[in-house]
Amino acid sequence: YSFKGPHLSQPDGSIPFWIHSGNAIPSADQVRITPSLRSQRGSVWTKNKINFENWEAEVTFRVSGRGRMGADGLAVWFTTEQGLDGPVYGAADQWNGVGVFFDSFDNDGKKNNPAILVVGNNGKLVYDHQNDGSTQALGTCLRDFRNKPYPIRAKITYYRKTLTVMINNGFTPDKEDYEFCTK
Repeated sequence: YSFKGPHLSQPDGSIPFWIHSGNAIPSADQVRITPSLRSQRGSVWTKNKINFENWEAEVTFRVSGRGRMGADGLAVWFTTEQGLDGPVYGAADQWNGVGVFFDSFDNDGKKNNPAILVVGNNGKLVYDHQNDGSTQALGTCLRDFRNKPYPIRAKITYYRKTLTVMINNGFTPDKEDYEFCTK
């Protein structure tokens, strides 16, 4: 279920065992979810379902750009079905599962962003964009993950029916320097 460079993208632009859509651009060593242009959406989903009782996912990413405001953000999804393109961090609303949202835009003007939120959905809830999902968050922490000197690393662990999010803040090259975000 992992992917990383080098040789990530195949000559036909595909990524083995993964599917990308929208504005996502795979290259030899990374996938750029969106280019730095307005109204862009992209996604990468595994083709294989995960049937593990306990698991851990590590995600390394950069959120960068010249503008102060930035885009809405990005999400790491753990859902029963592959997401369709839509308005919730590039995926469709009313998903069945959990999203870990890296929200970089302050929609509600409460100065509580950038933030990391864990939001669950049973397939019936509509995401609360106007309140940045704060009314639906199962856990959250305030972290500025934009324009850091080193990539941000998130370690998401699901163990004994508990989801824990740890963050490496992008200020150090030490890949194991994680701090607690939410549980």
